[in-house]
Amino acid sequence: MNMVPRSAPSAITQRTLSTPSTASSSSSSGGGAGIFARLGSFLVGAGMTALATEFFIFQEVREGNLQMLKKQRELEKRIAALEKHNKH
Repeated sequence: MNMVPRSAPSAITQRTLSTPSTASSSSSSGGGAGIFARLGSFLVGAGMTALATEFFIFQEVREGNLQMLKKQRELEKRIAALEKHNKH
């Protein structure tokens, strides 16, 4: 293995055709969104999440109520059958 140290790149091999970087005029306002834009975005996101969550919770409650009504009808049938059996 050849362990010869490499020299630093010369000015010619570095980016000779590039232009120097300058700060853009659009970022002069402090960079990024303002507090009201961020607050508005947060509130929109929270509202959308609340709507989606409400939809899924409503669906779960509705299905649970249907199951409870079905079980209640089954219990009423069983009780009616037991009462009918005890009369005879």
